[in-house]
This record gives sequence, structure tokens and C-alpha cells, in this order.
Amino acid sequence: MENLQAFYDIALTPDEYRTKLTDLKDGFDKIYDEHEITKDNDFESFKNSDMNLLVIAEPWCSHCMLNLAILFKLAEEAEIDVKVSLRDDNEELMNAYLTNGNKVIPKVIAIDNEEKEAAVWGPRAPMTAVIQKDIMKDMPEKGTEEYDAAFTAVKKEMKEKFMTSPELWDAVETDLKQTLAVK
Repeated sequence: MENLQAFYDIALTPDEYRTKLTDLKDGFDKIYDEHEITKDNDFESFKNSDMNLLVIAEPWCSHCMLNLAILFKLAEEAEIDVKVSLRDDNEELMNAYLTNGNKVIPKVIAIDNEEKEAAVWGPRAPMTAVIQKDIMKDMPEKGTEEYDAAFTAVKKEMKEKFMTSPELWDAVETDLKQTLAVK
């Protein structure tokens, strides 16, 4: 995408994004406060990347709660600037970063010092995908009456798992560092 820097320039800071959190604020804060960043070789590679990060997210998204809490802490400790573009307010940007034709978030875009895309992460770490697949394995067919109730229960279960799994937090952190480290 040609104008990434223009989206970055008008995007929300992490603090501005956090003020928009409502139902997921407690979960976000818990993950952010409790997760300890691992200062390994992947961290050093990430920290030494000459980049800014632009995230496409929404405050109502449980995957964003998990991933952005870790990303914000990681970027803060690595002294890398992050900004957040709200998916629903930036259709042009979101349409450039679809996942299998869908507007799945979050997406993290590393922007190099030439204002070009250097790497893209998202919408979820491999371990998150495995957990989600397991939780959703017995879902009724989409479009049925049973689906809506089951989906509400699944969202609650995923949110709880995201909030209480340090092993998952570590896996997300590792995947973010390895994917976004730009040489």
C-alpha cells in the first residue's frame, strides 16, 4: 500500500486507543499488567528494527484485547512507536489487508524508514488459532437459531482463555517478535 504513512500519521496512540476500550478494558489491563516481556534474541532483533508499527484494530475485538495488550507492552519496552487505525473508520486501509477476503483483525504492519511496508502480522498467532479452533469445534451451523447463542458462549470462553493463559501470551509475544523484526 502506497500511503501507509498517511494512515499512521492520523492513527490513535496506544493511550488514545485504550480510552476507547469498554467491555474488554479489564482483560486488556490484566494482560498488559501481568505479562512479562522476554528479553531474548528475538526481542533484540525486534528492538533493533528501524520501524514504526501501524495496527488495524477495534476496541470491541477480543483478539485485539489479547494481541494489542502484548504488542503495546513489547513496543514500549523496545522503544518502538505504535499507532492504531480503527478498522471500521478506515475501510481503504482494511481492504488492503484482508485475510482470505475478510476484514479480520488485528493486523500489525511494520513501516520501515522509507515509509514502506516491511512486514505484516496477524490476525492471530498460531497458538491462538489452535485454541479458537478447539473452542469452536462443536459450533452449530452458521445462520441457525442455535448459532447465535453458541457464538455468544464461545466469545465469552475465548475472552476468558485469552485473559488467563500466560502460555498463550508468551506464544503471541514470540510470534509478534519473529514476524515483525525488520532488518
